[in-house]
Amino acid sequence: MSAPEPMDIHDQVHAFADGELSVEEADAFREHLGTCETCQADLDDILQLQALGGQLAQVDAKASVSGAVAPASRVEAAPVRAFRPAWSRRRNWVAAAALSGSLAAVFAVVVLRTRNTGSDETQLLALAPTRSLEARLSWAGASAHRPYGVLRSGDERPRELVPLQMLAKLEAQGDLQGLAVGHLLRGEREQAADYLQRASSSPDVDSDRAVVALTKGELESALILLDGVLEKHPQHAQALWNRALVLHELGLDALAAEAFDAVALLGEVGWAQEAKERAAVLRRQLDGRRGAWESAQQAGRVLALEGTPFPDEVARAVPGTARNWFNIAVWTAPSAEHVKALLPLARVLDAHYGGETMARYAERVATLDFQRRGPLAARFRDVLLGKFDGAKLAPLAKEFAGTAHQDILLGLLPLAGGLPAHLDVYEQAAKSLGDAWLTLNVERERALAEYARGDLAGAEARLLRAVSACESAKADYRCGQLEHLLAHIYKDEHRLVESREHALAGLQWARQSQEWKLQADLLLVLGDLARFRNAFALTRAYLGEQALRDRSCSARRHVHESLASLHVFALQPKAAREELQKAPSCDVPFFLNGGLVLADLARLDPKPGDVEQVREGLKKLDAAGWLRPGEKVIATHIEGRAVIGSDREAGRALLRKAIDEGSRLGSQDPVAAKARAYSYSSLILDAGSTGDWAGALTLFAEETGVAAPTRCALGVEVHDERTLVAARGPAGELLGHQDASRRSPDFDVAALVPPAMASALKPCEHVHVFARYPVHGQAGLLPPELAWSYDTGRKPTAPGVSAPRPLVVYDVDAPASLGLPRLRSWELSGGPSPRRVELTGAAATPSRLLAELAEATEVEIHAHGLVNLGVSDASLLVMAPEAGGRYALTAGEVRKQKLKGAPVVLLGACQAARTAPYLHAPWSLPVAFAEAGARAVIASPIDIPDAEAGPFFARVMERIRAGASAATALRDERLRELSARPDSWVKTVVVFE
Repeated sequence: MSAPEPMDIHDQVHAFADGELSVEEADAFREHLGTCETCQADLDDILQLQALGGQLAQVDAKASVSGAVAPASRVEAAPVRAFRPAWSRRRNWVAAAALSGSLAAVFAVVVLRTRNTGSDETQLLALAPTRSLEARLSWAGASAHRPYGVLRSGDERPRELVPLQMLAKLEAQGDLQGLAVGHLLRGEREQAADYLQRASSSPDVDSDRAVVALTKGELESALILLDGVLEKHPQHAQALWNRALVLHELGLDALAAEAFDAVALLGEVGWAQEAKERAAVLRRQLDGRRGAWESAQQAGRVLALEGTPFPDEVARAVPGTARNWFNIAVWTAPSAEHVKALLPLARVLDAHYGGETMARYAERVATLDFQRRGPLAARFRDVLLGKFDGAKLAPLAKEFAGTAHQDILLGLLPLAGGLPAHLDVYEQAAKSLGDAWLTLNVERERALAEYARGDLAGAEARLLRAVSACESAKADYRCGQLEHLLAHIYKDEHRLVESREHALAGLQWARQSQEWKLQADLLLVLGDLARFRNAFALTRAYLGEQALRDRSCSARRHVHESLASLHVFALQPKAAREELQKAPSCDVPFFLNGGLVLADLARLDPKPGDVEQVREGLKKLDAAGWLRPGEKVIATHIEGRAVIGSDREAGRALLRKAIDEGSRLGSQDPVAAKARAYSYSSLILDAGSTGDWAGALTLFAEETGVAAPTRCALGVEVHDERTLVAARGPAGELLGHQDASRRSPDFDVAALVPPAMASALKPCEHVHVFARYPVHGQAGLLPPELAWSYDTGRKPTAPGVSAPRPLVVYDVDAPASLGLPRLRSWELSGGPSPRRVELTGAAATPSRLLAELAEATEVEIHAHGLVNLGVSDASLLVMAPEAGGRYALTAGEVRKQKLKGAPVVLLGACQAARTAPYLHAPWSLPVAFAEAGARAVIASPIDIPDAEAGPFFARVMERIRAGASAATALRDERLRELSARPDSWVKTVVVFE
């Protein structure tokens, strides 16, 4: 019998996969495999089918348990030796066939060619015929179109069966993006995020990073990533698609539809059709909502003026608008019969809101004397038609106040411009009806009057009470209106977290009741809030949606001015001017934001007539009566800001006037406070432009309320394109530097102070630093060998407690829901102390800590620090949760306290010195402690290592107890640490005094 012919080496791939080759044959085949693409592809196919067989067995086992597959049709688990088909040598796509029973369509094996580590590799993923993620993945091995389909039960996170063998192979190849995608498809988001973080940045990787952020609900992070991709690659298909999904999750469906349109235009197989369908669905829903609101407005008008019945289905769809028009129709009704005709609508609305309020109101009005009521109803009808003579309003209000017909004044007074002059009459009329819908509007009108005269605190307190009452009254539309006004007030006060909370609450009410115009108004507020904290991607999204929804002149003007201000901040003056030129003229040439932009353009991109345009526009704004007290101060600042470049003396005088007026209005008017801060900035930079370093330092000190420095002081201002650094050395010598070379808002804080200036300050025992946002609180401003601190204003008074009282917070039981690791136990520094208060475990709650802070003379807080813009603008400290779940100690809560012991405060928490992005004032936890009365605060703006932080901070505190200042103690301990480890995190620790 003749010996068998030797096997062709290409035919050994199955034996190699099954482990049947000898050691010598396997080594030879491995050498061949490194250069043979055909065998590489076959081996991938075999391994994938082996994995697929195991998956099918698992699926079939689950199906048989549930009774979905009869035992006779069960597919046996694939053996280790897979069947060996005659593979085609030329293909890019392979489908697994001959699968029996209903499982034949469960999986499709997809083979895609992708480039890895410099050579072509063929990757395979066993993927279901429908995808589990709405998002698009950019990694080539999972980027093909599959219809989207998930179970409606929603019991589990969407996931697919990606074999571990494939993940191991991807890891061996160093394909971090592919590995991340595999984990993401398996539902393992954290692992996916970790691998993508380690992958080199690219458009595809950033798009996949955005997908992970989207699945985690981190919508703003996802939007930032996607906008970054599309800025450089406008037709990146996956980024366009994923941005549409993020916008939809944000509730910005008009913008999402446009993004899907852009995907459809690319014409990709499968994706284009799905994108077209998704865009059509979003537009159909938007058109339905807008159409319902517009129908309600039209139906209400013809109801009130012509008596045409209001459709029941429209009333149910837009109940708030229907209720408003019901009242208006009662007030215009010329006879009892017209009022009785409103009873069907009253009953529909009562069914929605509960009770019989509107039906009883209509029945009572129908019994009144219409010979007496008719003339007043006719006057109100004239108001609706625009024919009313305003001079007749006062006598009418006086005549009908307190009568059975005074309810008509509830429509007549606000629509005819009779508020706030007749608020008492208005309130009397509302209370006489006992309808919460109307009495809540009284509170809103009173709050508007308080807001107009600058009493923001009074308006806030009134609105908070009204919101609480509104929720119990289920007055949906009124709730949305109240939340909108409250959000607007908090925005003016720069309380961004609270403003966003109420804006989102208002938006929820507005969407629930399909109030289209109110939704648009709240989108404007949200856009402004994003702009105030430099969240450009979110600002563009909210304002872009607003631009597509609201075509009113004022709304369009506001959008363009806001976008122009973003371009100014990004130092793109030409783009800012182009955006400003798109804005329509609405009775006035610009609003205040547009005036600020134009004042900056007069410096950044000057054109003939800029300054004159600013001055003329401000005069028209004032004459129109649109400016509240604080806004008048802002207007003065804007004029000074525009003028100072061409007429220094006039500009300085205007800026000084804004400072004086802002100081006079005080902290009660946050808009005036902003004008004051902006004016100091302009004056400081003007002083620097003439080399007046002493004048600049005097202005820094004056703004914070301290005496002008005579030695060892540094002032830093970074604003738009300009950077100013002024100093007094150890002998009082003046040093300074200013330039206008910045072309990006980003900067290196360590490079702001020229080396020669830093060297001149080295002999100082302590350098006081005056810094404005965005520099205040940042680490590395001066070299580590200098003792320096950020100045926070007037020093606190002498301690108001009789004996030392240390307060230490450690071993805090953070909420389990945050998933934070437990910090190591701390060794208490300072030795035994009978008066020391220790807060640990579940007792370390925010309220308990705030109570103990009042008497403390020394404070150490060792806890987790977080940045959560949904809770606080600045960083926060994670305490043990209260009974109601509250766990965060925020800067806003600390600021309200009075620290009678003038303590040194050590914040041993990550990112505790992180500063909020306010343009008018520094704001952070350390600043809040300083304002509350701390004489010094020590913290870091970055994450700090748990194991090293405790011993380091303990040694710093020991030096302070021995008599060193906080800045000196930190400097000495920092140098000791850096001598052993030059790159240590201790360089980031900062002192605030």
